[in-house]
Amino acid sequence: MIIREVDLFKGIASHIIDEIAQLAVEEVYPKGTVIFKRADFADSLYILEEGRVDLLIYGIKRFSFPLQHRGYVFGWSALVEPNRYTATAECIDECKVIKLDGTRLMHVFEKHPSEGLTIMKRLTGIVGMRLDKVYKQLTSK
Repeated sequence: MIIREVDLFKGIASHIIDEIAQLAVEEVYPKGTVIFKRADFADSLYILEEGRVDLLIYGIKRFSFPLQHRGYVFGWSALVEPNRYTATAECIDECKVIKLDGTRLMHVFEKHPSEGLTIMKRLTGIVGMRLDKVYKQLTSK
């Protein structure tokens, strides 16, 4: 399963990956589908399996952050309070994703705190990298 390939979960013990995989639901969305909107209640973390998803932020400027590689994680707000999505996720193509229930995933992390902390640290790295790209785009001419 793709979960084993995702950077977020690499090196995590197999029995914990198996617990996470039990939460996984594969979903397919047609091109143009909005998976979630900014400010919606964030209940799920997603892993891109096939296709392309555009993360969109609207404000003074419109920011687009396309996800096009297998294993990209999005919807991280499902794991962070106040559990509201910070962007809108729209399918550029037909997309196949793995959907993980955020509450149930956090229960796995609580059950295995050392591994949960490792995963959350990796997640903050992903968020930081994306914020850096947003800041660069917003400050460019």
